[in-house]
Amino acid sequence: MRDSLARVSVTSGTLAQAQDGLHRECPPESADWQLRLSQRGGKSGAGVDPTGDLQTLLAIVRSADSHGYQLLERVGVQCSALRHAVIDELRAVGRARLDPSTPSPTRRQRRVGSMGRTSSRVAGAERDAAREQEPERKSEREPEREPEPELDRTVQAEQPQGRDAAVAPATMGPATARPGTQTPRTLKSVARSSLPRLAGRDGALARLADAVGRHEARPPLVVGPQGSGRTLLACQLATAQSRPVFRLEATQYDDDEGLRDDLDAVASANGIAILDDLDRVVADVAPTCLPALTQAWSRGAPPIVTVLSPQGRTRLATWLPGGTDGLDTVEIEPLTGAALGDAVEESGPAILAAHGVTLAPDAKLSELVRLADRYLCGIAMPARALDLLDLACARTVREGKAAVERSTWIDIVVERSGLPAARIEGDDDHRLLELESRLHERVVGHEPALERLADLVRRNQAGFGSHRPIASVLLLGPSGVGKTEIAKALAHALFDRTDALVRIDMSEYAEPHAVARLVGAPPGYVGFEQGGALSDPLSARAHRVVLFDEIEKAHRDVHQLLLQVFDEGRLTDGRGRTIDFRHAVIVMTSNLGADLLTEHARTGVTVDDADVLGAARAAFPVELWNRIEAPLVLGPLGSRELTKVCRRLARDSSERLFAERGIRYTLSDTACDVLVRRAGRDPSLGARPLRHLLTRDVESMLAEAVLRGRLRAGTSVTVDASNGRLVLQR
Repeated sequence: MRDSLARVSVTSGTLAQAQDGLHRECPPESADWQLRLSQRGGKSGAGVDPTGDLQTLLAIVRSADSHGYQLLERVGVQCSALRHAVIDELRAVGRARLDPSTPSPTRRQRRVGSMGRTSSRVAGAERDAAREQEPERKSEREPEREPEPELDRTVQAEQPQGRDAAVAPATMGPATARPGTQTPRTLKSVARSSLPRLAGRDGALARLADAVGRHEARPPLVVGPQGSGRTLLACQLATAQSRPVFRLEATQYDDDEGLRDDLDAVASANGIAILDDLDRVVADVAPTCLPALTQAWSRGAPPIVTVLSPQGRTRLATWLPGGTDGLDTVEIEPLTGAALGDAVEESGPAILAAHGVTLAPDAKLSELVRLADRYLCGIAMPARALDLLDLACARTVREGKAAVERSTWIDIVVERSGLPAARIEGDDDHRLLELESRLHERVVGHEPALERLADLVRRNQAGFGSHRPIASVLLLGPSGVGKTEIAKALAHALFDRTDALVRIDMSEYAEPHAVARLVGAPPGYVGFEQGGALSDPLSARAHRVVLFDEIEKAHRDVHQLLLQVFDEGRLTDGRGRTIDFRHAVIVMTSNLGADLLTEHARTGVTVDDADVLGAARAAFPVELWNRIEAPLVLGPLGSRELTKVCRRLARDSSERLFAERGIRYTLSDTACDVLVRRAGRDPSLGARPLRHLLTRDVESMLAEAVLRGRLRAGTSVTVDASNGRLVLQR
């Protein structure tokens, strides 16, 4: 680093003088910056990256909020020009590692030159960059976002990085170009013999090989969710083609000339290029390397396989309006079934070997796959299962153990899913046998509806679940009978988490454009960065109860959106992500047909549940109604049920008072009867008036006694009634 700074006339003494003044004027650097610096910078020495100092310098000149950046600016260095010079030097180091001979200069090197030239040339580049980037200096306090430089293309090209690559790291070997062609000196081709076995993708590989081998220039896209093995599929072209295959990473190019140079080199070797990690290019506008990519597409030389996610394909279509119409798309889905198990069995030993651990006798990879698929969210399979194994190995090493035990990944699943360990290990199955009684702890009445709901949950937990949600039920009945309370009780009984309930008031989604608020707006539209009210919570944790309150008030477009949820157990949001609903319970509430029930309660005329269901069915699309597993009718509450509700409301109120002041109270039977009589028995209101009365008459009286000092911590009182008036008795 000292040599690099010396080339721009910066010495240690100069920095020390400026540093004292900087520390007096600026607050300390955040821990976040220190973390970024440790991640960005390398280490020098034997066996590690000798470019660590350059890496650290590059991290500094990319972060305008760091002290180092501000210090360099104080001594007259243009960090933007220094940044480009450091990138060029790092690239030169990388090429020197790959080929001891002096490589021919790239277009960028010919235009800018290397840092090895005189400091006056660098200073001139600084002055030119300063004039061109004056607006950037005015807003220099914003950290700059640029792709990482190309450090060592041997390392970068030798392994498909990340979980998309697969399933197991694939080593690369020397290029096998046809006679008469020149192998690129800065790239190495994919070694056929070192690639792991491809599980469940034979058909996709055949389609990709056909797409690459066609005569007409129609570049293929490999589109799949992150973690599905899309990079490994592309690299497997090395086994299906006689031509060499080279993997390029989009994050390594900060301009189009670097990519153009490498694509020209691949073409000269008569090879096939795989452009990976285009999803990881952070940019609100088209990346600077895109012109080189589109030009190579139009030429058809070399053949380029671009690896993308569904979201990345949407961004690409936004960057190139109409430019992606002629591309050949090979779509892949996450692995399932036997192919998924084979992929994890193939890759698991490599991860264990990398950590230097083994599997304990009680740890089976087949169970790990099941747990990752059922309880975890995020990246696609098989990468999700492999990531769980990787975390378990890391924890095993940290704890000083030699073998990964089953309990280790159980603990990780508990932490990541928020579910109790007993639920994940299957030790709480007996609790589901008593699900009705657990629901009745919070819900009064409605025994037939609760029994039907519990049956649906037990069926799914016992192993009869499909790709649909655990249950999809519609609760019909007047206001205040406990429809919402059933959803809350179910969330508590199943998942034991306060955030397990996602409640969406469908009266807010009465317009057709409101669909975007549920699943998120697509890229380029207003509100894209806000996500979806339905999709975002489920993408974070799939084990939830989703309550669609007053479903009949939603627009028909919203109803159509739910068809995919009920039928396939999944939903595609505005960003192209697939949201999993297989582990969620869908509860809808509606007042449709409630007038028939309330009229029955007032007049005593018998009303059949079929009449209520018929009134509700007329308000829903036929295709949606047929996908609801259990439409349930909740009748009005009687006097007996209202009395129970009153006591439960008072109990919850007393617990809140005890938590705040250490004071408890109870309702006498007489006081409870008085409150029920005052609330009246209006079937259209249900138990809601009781809550208002308890707040107005009981809690207000207790609050006054507490504030006047008549009730202190540790005391208990009884709310009684005398001559129709509520009084306090100790």
